[in-house]
Amino acid sequence: MKPIRQQYFKYCCHYAIIPIKKENTGDFMRKKENNTNQLVRAALYVRVSGEEQKIKGLSLEAQQERLEAYAKEKGWIIVGIYIDAAKTARKDMRKRVEFQRMIEAVKRDEVDVLLFCRLDRWFRSVADYYKIMEILDAHNCNWKTTDEEYDTSTANGRLYINVKLSIAQNEADICGERIEVIFDSKIAHGTVISGSCPFGYRINDKKQLEVIEEQANIVQDIFDCYEKSVSKYGTTKYVREKYGINWSPWTIGHIISEKLYTGVYDRNDRYNDNFCPPIINNEQFERIQNLSQRNVYFAPSGRIYLFASIIKCAECEHNLIGYVASHRETNRHYYRCNQYAQRGRCSHNRSAREDYIEQWLLDNISAEFRRYRIEWEVRAAKKKQDTFSVDRAAIKRKLKKLKELYINDLIDLEDYRKDYQTYTAALNQTLNQTKEEPPDFEAIEAVIGDNFGEVYRTFSREEKRTLWRSIIKEICIDKDNNIVSIVFV
Repeated sequence: MKPIRQQYFKYCCHYAIIPIKKENTGDFMRKKENNTNQLVRAALYVRVSGEEQKIKGLSLEAQQERLEAYAKEKGWIIVGIYIDAAKTARKDMRKRVEFQRMIEAVKRDEVDVLLFCRLDRWFRSVADYYKIMEILDAHNCNWKTTDEEYDTSTANGRLYINVKLSIAQNEADICGERIEVIFDSKIAHGTVISGSCPFGYRINDKKQLEVIEEQANIVQDIFDCYEKSVSKYGTTKYVREKYGINWSPWTIGHIISEKLYTGVYDRNDRYNDNFCPPIINNEQFERIQNLSQRNVYFAPSGRIYLFASIIKCAECEHNLIGYVASHRETNRHYYRCNQYAQRGRCSHNRSAREDYIEQWLLDNISAEFRRYRIEWEVRAAKKKQDTFSVDRAAIKRKLKKLKELYINDLIDLEDYRKDYQTYTAALNQTLNQTKEEPPDFEAIEAVIGDNFGEVYRTFSREEKRTLWRSIIKEICIDKDNNIVSIVFV
């Protein structure tokens, strides 16, 4: 026997020698059929993937008709029909909803036999097969195919099952690889791989996305509104009132995070930066993602808190929560630490007034920004120097080792020259290594210019909130209501 066939035989026999704790399926069925007081309860299982249904004509109806006719001929009672349409057997079996319902019925001892047309309708994985067999054995349930004959009572019979499952699994893997190649090619050429597309696009005759101008204007308006309000709920209300579209905040969130609107396809390890015509420019899309990732706090009452989601407790590092307290004829906005107020887990027991924080920032924002910029540049320079020193030292050690190998005749002159050039080039590259990308200091400096305070006072509360979030990532305040640090975007 050839070595490859020997290995394959050992692989199959590994599963074939697993003991089967119950009797032969055929003997079990004959005993139940001969016992008129004990009827056989059968569960019919039908599965087909979308591609198989198109290519091979393995329709759900045809399978179901064959199974029902077989059960009727045997005199079995059909206690359930479980159909997984357009479900592949290659993936996790937990994703087959009807299959899982059938196994739950087995666990409740409601089924005596599982009936399906062919073994590959059930599984295309040897490992999954034996996982389910443990459940069937524990609940005295058997399985039967209408189009094939199997015998699980002998080693040869179990070996045959393993071979069939291995072949089916191999076919599925090869088919999956071919499909992946086809999908890669389609994405590279800007062709869609499904019939769905984001709002604002439609699929043309070339199976490519094209822009629907009327819808694209709505998409642009949604991005503009969210960037201004930083609120999915506020944007939802705006869209409902202006366009009469009854979307949910979840839909708005899905739209503002859809990268296809920039013309870029970036899913499942496939990338094409020119997949379709863009509706949103990259700069605005990135700004929206930065705003969205800050976990903006939403007040159900509709109130606007200027520093919600960016103001944090210095003691426990949780976000401070905004609330409104009545003061004579006005309502004042405050921030408090809920880790203290509701759970007693923090020592931050004082609330901070929003107008005090706002005024402190207006008075000190320029000085704080200059301090932050200097500290950042010092840290970046030190980090660069540390990395630079380590890299150069490592390369120099390699050059020294290379020289020793050549002197001791362990490598020839050609190899020495080749490696020497490689290490020398790497050493020179460390001199020109790129700097760490800094924050956009110039943009922040332009915002907080000389007339910042005057312009700021003309803004609405919503515009003020957007401004602070556009330049500040975090404000840290201690239990004495002192601002101890500011992190800029």
